[in-house]
Amino acid sequence: MKAELWRVLRFLAVGLLNTGFGYAAYAGLVLMGAPLWLAVAGGTVLGFLFNFFSYGGLVFGSTAMRLLPRFLLFYLALGSLNFVLLRLLGAAGLGPLLAQALLLPVLAACGYLGLRGFVFRGQAAPPAARGNS
Repeated sequence: MKAELWRVLRFLAVGLLNTGFGYAAYAGLVLMGAPLWLAVAGGTVLGFLFNFFSYGGLVFGSTAMRLLPRFLLFYLALGSLNFVLLRLLGAAGLGPLLAQALLLPVLAACGYLGLRGFVFRGQAAPPAARGNS
């Protein structure tokens, strides 16, 4: 159980790292003069790849490229769930910023469980984490 707690804490910390990287990639493209569509698309692609390697390597112990299609499918599903839940909360009268803030813990839990159970299932913990069990 202790190893799983450390993995959850690493997941949360890596999530913060990923958020910072994604924003920095987008901002860098904007500051280089890229059109908005390119900044969004480029930031998304760079962020997606960074997320795969950071979650895979730092949290779940694998960056095997064979897992990339599952990672993509999971991210599409998580994004779709986010959109549907935002629409439902909006229909219930909540504004989009409050609704997204309320969904953060739900989406983080779904993200962890989906990455652990679907994308990186059966992968060993990273070497640094194995000593903490």
